Amino acid sequence: MLTESKLYSFIDDDAGYAVTFFEGQKLVSELALLNEMTPQGFSYFRESVLTVQPMIAFLKHGEGMGIYIDSEEPYFRLKIETNESGAVRTLLLPEEFCESPKEITGVCRLSKIFGNGNRPYTSVIQLNQLSFKEIVNKILSDSYQIKCKIFVSDESDQSVMLMKLPNKDVNSTLEGERLSVEEYWLKNKAQFTELFKKGTTENDIIVSTMEAIGMTYLKGKEVKFTCPCTKERMILGIKGLSITNTDQLFDEGMDTLETKCDYCKEAYLIAKSDLI
Repeated sequence: MLTESKLYSFIDDDAGYAVTFFEGQKLVSELALLNEMTPQGFSYFRESVLTVQPMIAFLKHGEGMGIYIDSEEPYFRLKIETNESGAVRTLLLPEEFCESPKEITGVCRLSKIFGNGNRPYTSVIQLNQLSFKEIVNKILSDSYQIKCKIFVSDESDQSVMLMKLPNKDVNSTLEGERLSVEEYWLKNKAQFTELFKKGTTENDIIVSTMEAIGMTYLKGKEVKFTCPCTKERMILGIKGLSITNTDQLFDEGMDTLETKCDYCKEAYLIAKSDLI
């Protein structure tokens, strides 16, 4: 039985880096069971999810975020929603999507929900033949304005995010002497790659491997696929449709219809009386 996927937070105080390691084997396995996709489509879906999940580390208590991509070339719709507590839900449409595009053209929306009830922050990025990795790096540099990159394993359902921390001394002139994100990755690439190849879900192995590089373990957080859909929410969604007479949604002679959540595939039986 697979252990819950987990986000590990470390700090390399000497180098001035925060490192987030994501072990996502169970999450990816659950997504594979939920979504009937082609191998090529799921490969793209998997890489997208593994790329986004380390960004949970940026969220404060009660916060959540969503990344929504409307790609026109090739055509698909990707949604990844996650929050500070580690809850995740995802969607890729159409289900028969059979590509793993290196470049896409369309629009990306980043939405951040605050825990204090303030209006969500939304930024829009126009995509012109960009890879998903380039999209995320653009979000990190433009929306978060940090020096950070995310690397996804080819061998296992894991990824790592490297974030260069600000100087402790704001008046320091030593910034040029610290390793860039690319240099820091290259310095530790062998150890990260070896950990990826192991594909382990063991907490002790992951922590001890990172500590051997010179990092201090801060905390871990479980990450789970969670869908908040309910019959009541489905009914509200149907009522919100621009339809004058909801009776036309029902087959002739039928008083009920079945709706299905696009995210978790849970089916709900809705009666005409529910829509009154």
